[in-house]
Amino acid sequence: MGFEHDSPEIKEAFLVHKSGCLISYANSKGDDSQDFDIVAGMLTAIQSFVKDTFGAGQWSLKRLEFEDRNLLIELGEHIYLAIIYEGKADNKMQSKVERTVDIVQEKFWQQCRDWTGDMDEWVGVKDIVNSLFISEEEELVDERKRCELCGSIVEDPELTACQICGYDFSMFV
Repeated sequence: MGFEHDSPEIKEAFLVHKSGCLISYANSKGDDSQDFDIVAGMLTAIQSFVKDTFGAGQWSLKRLEFEDRNLLIELGEHIYLAIIYEGKADNKMQSKVERTVDIVQEKFWQQCRDWTGDMDEWVGVKDIVNSLFISEEEELVDERKRCELCGSIVEDPELTACQICGYDFSMFV
């Protein structure tokens, strides 16, 4: 029994503020009943260890590989996104993760910069993180309009901007 292809499958995603606080967690099963604050803190501690050991600003942990699961970390200015995935990393997955960090930083730039710990300030971020779990096949089969930037479904065809990331559709028609 083998894989038909080695394309990666994202299993879990952790959006974390550089302070070590978990902003959002999502997984491929849609279950977020567990408490993942400890994992977020551990990932931040590992990042700090790498910076302290190898030189501040010069090094950061980007990938960890285990037997059947892998960890990829994409750093932003004030946040990072850590994903656990199966399979081999490819450019599509990497750019999807980078794009997700960019979208969060653009939409929530003030919350990223001026961290208060108030999770009510992060309304909509979970939808952006959940867009990581939309496969190409699902995007092709689903004929509803999708935001070109974050991939979320736009329910109202009359809207001129994405309700999740704020992307202005009219600017690029």
